[in-house]
Amino acid sequence: MYSNHILSIEDNPRDVALMKRIFKKHIPEYNLMHICDGEEAISYLESESFKLALPKLILLDIKIPKLDGLEILKRFRAYKEYLNIPVVIFSSSDLKKDIKEAYEIGANSFLEKPKSYLELSKTLPVLIEYWIVYNK
Repeated sequence: MYSNHILSIEDNPRDVALMKRIFKKHIPEYNLMHICDGEEAISYLESESFKLALPKLILLDIKIPKLDGLEILKRFRAYKEYLNIPVVIFSSSDLKKDIKEAYEIGANSFLEKPKSYLELSKTLPVLIEYWIVYNK
């Protein structure tokens, strides 16, 4: 069963705070759930709680502690029942090898994180609208 939340797997507290502010102000119809490291993310993605309240979208950073985002994506995409949950790599990385690998593993999209609050506040609502409203 799908819930009304978006899952963010992100370790940068500043980015998380900005995203929470943007969700509250510009995207209040969705809740932002946050996980800050790779091991915690895998535990949650394999839990009964996850199965009972599937996110509408996963925003995944690559550079997170304990288990990187690409490894999380690889493990998550092994679950065939979750293939319809879009995963957007939302990372400060713009390395071609990271982008290529992310798509090969099964990312639906790869976006370099905007560098300013203003850019982020424009990007997140459009990203959410695209993946949740228009890409059913």
